Amino acid sequence: MSAVTTTAPYWWDAAPPQERSDPLPATVDVAIVGAGYTGLAAALTLARAGRQVAVLDAERPGEGASSRNGGMIGSGHRVGFAAASERYGTDLARRLLAEGNNALAYTTRLIEREAIACHYVRSGRFRGAWNAQHYAAMERELDTLRREIGLDATLVPKEQVSEVVATPHYQGGCIFHQHGGLHPGLFHRGLLERAEATGATVHGRAPVLEIAGAQGRHRLTTPRGTVEAGEVIVATNGYTRPGTPYFSQRVVPAASYLVATEEIGENRVRALIPGGRMIVETRARHCYYRASPDGRRLLLGARPALRNLDPRRTLPTMRRLLEHLFPELSGVGLTHAWSGLVGMSRDSLPHLGRHAGRWYALGYSGSGVAMAPYLGHKVALRLLGDPEGETPFEQTPFPAVPFFSGQSWFLAPLELWYRVKDWREGSP
Repeated sequence: MSAVTTTAPYWWDAAPPQERSDPLPATVDVAIVGAGYTGLAAALTLARAGRQVAVLDAERPGEGASSRNGGMIGSGHRVGFAAASERYGTDLARRLLAEGNNALAYTTRLIEREAIACHYVRSGRFRGAWNAQHYAAMERELDTLRREIGLDATLVPKEQVSEVVATPHYQGGCIFHQHGGLHPGLFHRGLLERAEATGATVHGRAPVLEIAGAQGRHRLTTPRGTVEAGEVIVATNGYTRPGTPYFSQRVVPAASYLVATEEIGENRVRALIPGGRMIVETRARHCYYRASPDGRRLLLGARPALRNLDPRRTLPTMRRLLEHLFPELSGVGLTHAWSGLVGMSRDSLPHLGRHAGRWYALGYSGSGVAMAPYLGHKVALRLLGDPEGETPFEQTPFPAVPFFSGQSWFLAPLELWYRVKDWREGSP
């Protein structure tokens, strides 16, 4: 088993989660469950509208996916135009895809407007096609998205891939020019500070064990006490717990794993990723990687397992993936290895709405850095009765996952299926 310096996220070196241990308020206008990007963006909007807001988190605020992700910010979600059209019709499909652009525009404006220092850069993102079939499908989808929603993207043929990333494995790809990167821990800290400065209170280590009551009067029970709230927003995504059973049956927590190399120098990193872009790919392993904000390390994420394991157990697989992409990094030191939980919905779409008098924004399925703050803002507007809060993500059903009640028993057999898929794709 390979050794690493720490299993804490690389991002915590600069922005570790902070304790928030003030006593819980007895009553508030709005209680928000979850202090990630969604919950904090909602709190900021509501507090500025004059509402008394308390945000409750099961751990230290930001300890979940908001400070564990890869720091890539884009405009998409996991459902393509053809699949969305078949499910929902062309008009709704077009609006669902366009909402991704709206989310990216909102979140980048939020960073600029609030002066959040989080190393945000509009670097562009390259999506590498693992085989010729993937490239052909990418070309067809790109033509559709340019026509339907005006997507700003460029195809990259195989012979030009080396100008973007120095690996021989992609059979072409495309660049999404409006996408970029940021430091997710610093972004979360900035949202937290802005929400608190506006008057919201944020409380850590307060897992919500039960929500009782009805519309207009809810009682949230935590180990630290009880909060009465006129309205509730559930914003827990991959960290949704049995205390909110309707939602825990609809969001499956799947693990994503990341590693950071030791410092290898800006010149070496630039040689591996000449354009400085965020990199993702089409194979089932779904490797995603980038330079660290200071340009001295490589950060790699992937799917070595779906279950939430000790990250040290996945190190051999993560190292094989890294060295397969970049043989010149054979033997390089890995200083950080960590994981986070992705909130997967059954239909791979985000969802916003209201159930039993409780608002929710959940199910980002791995595309939450731009979408989570956006839908946090949107759900706050819906609660306030502002028509600007309307979004097409309210117009799609939020299906439960069959035979699932918060315990992901099916992830182990699903991993076996993925291993076969990986073998067929020639992935280590």
